Amino acid sequence: MKKSIQMILLVFMLSVFFNAVNAQEMKEPWPGVTAKVLAESDKMTVTQVTFAPGAVADWHSHKAHSVYAVTDVKMKAEVKGKEPATVEVKAGEAVSLPAVKHKTTNIGEAAFTVIVTEMK
Repeated sequence: MKKSIQMILLVFMLSVFFNAVNAQEMKEPWPGVTAKVLAESDKMTVTQVTFAPGAVADWHSHKAHSVYAVTDVKMKAEVKGKEPATVEVKAGEAVSLPAVKHKTTNIGEAAFTVIVTEMK
């Protein structure tokens, strides 16, 4: 019985360790855009995303999600069938958004970072 508990704890700890290692992996889905998954479960994903000045996240989609601005954000948001819009969010502000397919461009002079929490 004691060995079974120890084995379960070992498997659990290894699982946590490998998930933590994977969560720190930086990815660059588009030039100048870096993404790092901070947390992930079967219900949601939390990702830190940084856009260099002029960087473009080409057409992609999100389910219902929220965005927390780590830094000031100035971007152009394009949604098919709608006029492009300039979006500005101050550091520390958060917005809740519906599902969307869009293209985003950093039109500010500095890089910006956001935390995106997306429901699965």
